[in-house]
Amino acid sequence: MSINSESHMKVCVFINAHSGAVQAAGVDALIERLEESFERAGETADITCGEASEFGAFCDRANCPGETSMAVFAGGDGTFAMAAEAFSHTSIPVAFLPAGTMNLIAHDLGVGGDLGAAIDDLMNWRPRKIDVAWINDRAFLNNIVFGDYAEIAEARELLRSAPTLDERLGAISEAAHTLFHSTPARFRIADGAETIDVRSNMLMIANNLYSGAAGVRPTRDRLDRGKLAIYLAQSLDGADMIARLLEVLQGDLSSSETIEVRETERCVVRTEDNPVTVAIDGEPVEMTNPVEIRIEAGALTVLAPVAEAK
Repeated sequence: MSINSESHMKVCVFINAHSGAVQAAGVDALIERLEESFERAGETADITCGEASEFGAFCDRANCPGETSMAVFAGGDGTFAMAAEAFSHTSIPVAFLPAGTMNLIAHDLGVGGDLGAAIDDLMNWRPRKIDVAWINDRAFLNNIVFGDYAEIAEARELLRSAPTLDERLGAISEAAHTLFHSTPARFRIADGAETIDVRSNMLMIANNLYSGAAGVRPTRDRLDRGKLAIYLAQSLDGADMIARLLEVLQGDLSSSETIEVRETERCVVRTEDNPVTVAIDGEPVEMTNPVEIRIEAGALTVLAPVAEAK
């Protein structure tokens, strides 16, 4: 069934050419499958498969109410965070096709991690509102992490893009060095009501509270509570960080003796480093210290399976 009420409207699709599932499926085969799905629903599609550098131009073209019926993104959590940044507070619904490593937001929306199945079911999805969190002017849908974890994420990105074996080995060595020589940093977190001083090598702030886990993937039962969850971890070295990460991956942290959880709608984080490296939905980004984190309730309209929506 077409979601368009006017024949001139179109579906705009952006495919992250570097996503693992996209490369595994093959770009041509993926585009053909998408076109067939839209054709069956009577939709006209404008499909772009490109690099991150092309993302902004795509969003400018797609963000046209009255012309675009929905914006579809095939990629990972980093791609989806950029989509949220571009389409927050617009009338155009967005759809996320899981093509990344963790696909956290896709799982929490009930989409799952099967790219082909998501494409086949896409036209049955219906709109719902979810929260968008921000760190300064960058959106995130899952979480941000400060400390040595962010440095390891940076090494992981170098590993992904390394063109030679020597550079790959260098990235692995850098990640191992960070882990085995991990030391705590000092964080000052001000949320308006109080100021907290924390000494840890890992500080995580999530867009809505984690409530469980599926396999090694933390899950949230709500994406619309309008609350940030601040996770204060007792973590001073590499072994501690691995243990705390395992706790996070196992889900519900309400009974943890080593991670304290607080909720707020806005906070400011100060660190000793400037700039500070932050992993934003898994993507390492350098930001000027201090940073402001806030959440906007119901700022993004997404399309999701009705039966599985949480």
